[in-house]
Amino acid sequence: MPLQPALLKTLNLITTVAAITTIVLNRDFIKETYYARSSFLSNADIGLLIPAVTWFLLGGFSLVQWCDFAHDVVVEAIDYNLFISNLAIVSWVLSWRYDWLVVGELLLVLNAVLITRLYSRMRIFTATSILDYAFVHVSFSLYSGLVWLDVFQNFFAAFTTKEGGPMSWAALGAAFAIFILLAIAIYHAEFSRDPDSWSCAAVSLMILSISLEQGSEVPAVQMTGLVSFGWLIGSLARRAIQNVSTWHERANDEYTPDERRGLLG
Repeated sequence: MPLQPALLKTLNLITTVAAITTIVLNRDFIKETYYARSSFLSNADIGLLIPAVTWFLLGGFSLVQWCDFAHDVVVEAIDYNLFISNLAIVSWVLSWRYDWLVVGELLLVLNAVLITRLYSRMRIFTATSILDYAFVHVSFSLYSGLVWLDVFQNFFAAFTTKEGGPMSWAALGAAFAIFILLAIAIYHAEFSRDPDSWSCAAVSLMILSISLEQGSEVPAVQMTGLVSFGWLIGSLARRAIQNVSTWHERANDEYTPDERRGLLG
């Protein structure tokens, strides 16, 4: 049963503020912990920019969700998924505080499932304004691209080290994890019912950040990362060309609008 809209939006607001506050207050702890547990999926500092932008947009969503244009998306698609996801993120930070690494991994898996479910349900809605596009649609597109990366990075930070060297199972496992992220991003960009370039872009930049951090000392991860990044850039370029073609057809009255058109076309 869907929650009463006012209660749902209030829970979204409170838990989003709680999640952002928890991350901000613990940012030094989180950063130091990941540095202390450096793994073959650790990313360069530039990779922190993408999660920061995502959480900024999610913070904006917690406010614009009260606007009329966001009502249907919140009630029919987001439902209870976001506030439970936010609680999972808060709990994940606390789990690392108490060194409950298995619990933390399970919480991030739960978060990824919730955001993926939310994201798939909201793809049937088309943005009606710039605010709607940026804070409702782009925010969750970016977030959906990051959640499974969080799952893999948390796992490798919690349960692996670099002691085995660049050709260890951990290094090869990290390369395989990048391949899985590549498949997820390609699906979002090219094969889903409503292709989405934002999600693909988030994954591609994070993969590039991982490749830059690992460098030539970890050839399996670096090469997999660079090849995956190039592949994703190619997918984004194909999406851009398709968008230009669509806009050209529409301008010449040869295009019939599709009610299920993707957010980025």
